[in-house]
This record gives sequence, C-alpha cells and structure tokens, in this order.
Amino acid sequence: MNTSMLRAAALAFGLALAASASARSDIKDGNALVKPMKDDKYQIDGVTMGKAELYGYMGNLRDDEHITGIVLKRGGTDEQRRIVGVIAKTLGLKSYEQDGRELKEIPQPAAAPAPPPIEQPHAEAAPAADAQPAEPSADH
Repeated sequence: MNTSMLRAAALAFGLALAASASARSDIKDGNALVKPMKDDKYQIDGVTMGKAELYGYMGNLRDDEHITGIVLKRGGTDEQRRIVGVIAKTLGLKSYEQDGRELKEIPQPAAAPAPPPIEQPHAEAAPAADAQPAEPSADH
C-alpha cells in the first residue's frame, strides 16, 4: 500500500515538473496568453483556474518570466475582460484582448476600490473616562 502511494506521489511530482518545464508555452512577445473558459474560468499552459489562481499565476509569471502584459484570447465575457483588467492593473501589467491578429487594449479600473472602514467596538460597557472612583464611606 505504501509503495503505491509513493509511486503516485512520484508520478504527480514528475508531472508537475514536466508542466512547469513546458509552462512557458503560453507567453509570446512578453505577454501571457490566457484562454477564457466557461463559468468565469481561465486557461493558461493547459491549466484551468479561477480568478484568484490566475492572479497568483500572473504574479509568478511577472516575477519569474518578466511578462509585461496579459492577453485574453477571443471569446471572453465582459466579466472576464473586467477581471483581466483588474488583475493587470494590480500587478502593474498591460491588458489586452485578442482581436484577430491585433491586440485591443482592455480598460483597467482607475483605482482599486477603498476597503470599508474598520468598525470600532462600542464602549458602552466601559466606564467613562471622567468618572471618579467612589470613596469609602465613614460608616464602615
């Protein structure tokens, strides 16, 4: 039983190495080529992923392969274009959509939305700052 688990782990590790060795196939002219998939998924280098995984993968490609842009291949939805624009803006990359042989720029958001303010806990149960401690009574 342990031998088969060890073989399975070794096979998975080998496949991961093979995938990472060929992972640079979807980079052309400094741009990562991303294929839109159903259900707001994306595919690059043969791996299908969601937007969070795509963000992490693009960050790695920016750092390791020094990509300068993200190209969404034909067929993407408006939401997929928006997500690619947001990811590119956040990572400091350009964003494009493939239009035949031409690249059409995908608009990026002007600025990231501000996070909501942090609410402070209510201090109703705490004593007031100007309250003075009670003095012991002389009756005791």
